[in-house]
Amino acid sequence: MTGWDTVGRAEGLEVRRGPGQGPALVAVHGIEDSWGVWRALAEQLSGYRLYALQLPWHGGNSYAWRGEGSPGEWLRRALELVPERPAALLGHSFGANAVLEYLATCEGDPGIGAAVLAAPFYCPADFPVSPSIRTRSEGALRKVINQGVGIALGPRSATLDPDILAVMKHKACERTVASGLPVFYREFEASGKFDLSRIEVPTLVLAGVDDESLTPMRAAALDRAMPAATVRLRAAYGHFCHVMQAQELGREADAFLRRTLLNPHVPVEFQGEGTVTNLLDGAPTTYVGMPRYEGANIRTWIGFKHFMYLAEEAVLEYFRERGVGARDMYHRFGLGLEIVDSSVQLPATLFVDDRVYATVVSATPKPGQGAPFTITLTVERDGEAVTVLKGKLRVALIAVKDGSGTEPVPAILEPFVVPEVAALVNAKSASMPIAPGQDVADVLVPEGSGAYLWSWRAPYPYCHFSDRLQHSAYVRTLEEVVDRFLHDRGLAIGKLLNERAWIPVVSRARVQMLSDIFMEETVHTVFTIEDVIKDTVYTARMDCYVQRGDSLELAATATIMHGYAISRGEKAGTVAILDEDVKAVLLGGQA
Repeated sequence: MTGWDTVGRAEGLEVRRGPGQGPALVAVHGIEDSWGVWRALAEQLSGYRLYALQLPWHGGNSYAWRGEGSPGEWLRRALELVPERPAALLGHSFGANAVLEYLATCEGDPGIGAAVLAAPFYCPADFPVSPSIRTRSEGALRKVINQGVGIALGPRSATLDPDILAVMKHKACERTVASGLPVFYREFEASGKFDLSRIEVPTLVLAGVDDESLTPMRAAALDRAMPAATVRLRAAYGHFCHVMQAQELGREADAFLRRTLLNPHVPVEFQGEGTVTNLLDGAPTTYVGMPRYEGANIRTWIGFKHFMYLAEEAVLEYFRERGVGARDMYHRFGLGLEIVDSSVQLPATLFVDDRVYATVVSATPKPGQGAPFTITLTVERDGEAVTVLKGKLRVALIAVKDGSGTEPVPAILEPFVVPEVAALVNAKSASMPIAPGQDVADVLVPEGSGAYLWSWRAPYPYCHFSDRLQHSAYVRTLEEVVDRFLHDRGLAIGKLLNERAWIPVVSRARVQMLSDIFMEETVHTVFTIEDVIKDTVYTARMDCYVQRGDSLELAATATIMHGYAISRGEKAGTVAILDEDVKAVLLGGQA
């Protein structure tokens, strides 16, 4: 048999056998779903023979089945129909809870070598159950049903009239909430009452960081309650990760199953998964995010600053996935995670509500220069993945001044620890003396320089570690000093938007920290236009200084490539041409 053939059937139950040869896996679907949802993952697990169960909580059911048995009891009946002994169980969502119940209540050895559970709904026994939690659970269930309708429709959902699709989702939600929510919530509450400590089957639990089925707090509780479980939260996984992230989940599940089934007596934590030995391991980390609403300043376009914020979030996720997130590093090791250099190209636009997919990969480090990474941000448009950012970032780990660390710095972090930003070997700072009778402006923007000076106080919202300006402060400063410069020269953004329909476009930017500026110090920011290229873009440099005694210390530097696009009229969407008057103003004159 090469297709998905029916090999077992009883009232309310069906067993389908899929293609493939190897150890048998039995897959248990979620609420309002069906056996067919496992096709995508089966392709990734071609080294196994997959049996997919059709269970009474399938789509469109009446939920009367609950009067004839719990999910775990129904699973036990279904397993009796499988024609061979399964090596492992797979479960998703409500089905994952059914697997947990089955394993926790099974009398004797269940004869299962492993289990992989995706997005279970787990409620710790001591979790406070309240009306607000029930309301939140209803919202989570509605979200699951809405997503499930789209997945069940597949490519058809993109061709349906949006109003029709909305009606379909609404009807599915109303029916399921009316009859299914009581059952769903009952099993959610019951999940923490099973004695999961008696389960000896090695179990891999996977879920998304932002999936409400298993929040980080409840995931930690599950990990404590079930010693046989390895619980991992991934930024890229959604609730239907076994479908939408089938390749990634399949890779994780396959690696776990191979190790566990081949070495059943070796605890999971000692099979190469428990300890990170190399911070820059070359393995990609993914992150899914959305630009903040704050960045939609002109129509629904997102400004360059928020591209860079998303890149920063992706790098933070890289550290979290390796068990050394920024919070842990601060409190455990007394280290501040500092992005010290970011260089980005922005080949395409980003809009509010875009879902952004980030990929972070470590690069080859050089001694004393921090931990380097490459980053790509993409969005999906018109059936294609569109790259909106290509970038490089470097991270240094700064010894924080309050010495809050309670543990020694681990070996994987030591190569990237420095006492201050200026200690990095590539942080080429510089000092400019202030002669008697001179002020800051005399030194930084002498007459004829064409440069623009803006001095400002370093406020605490721009700082971190209760101490110093962080990288994003300089990104904000770069955006603001451009705006201030243009306004000062008579080329204000609002003026050009109203008079010429020009909107600002940034195609490249780089921000590098060279030394530290501390909270409440005055930052002297110099902005200089360097060149106009092909009458379409200009390049500029920003330098940030802080006065220490009788000299000005260069603490950060940045570059930007800036142009304009036409937003309305016959030429809407085209690049604006900088005329001679505009170029003259940019290079030193006034409008």
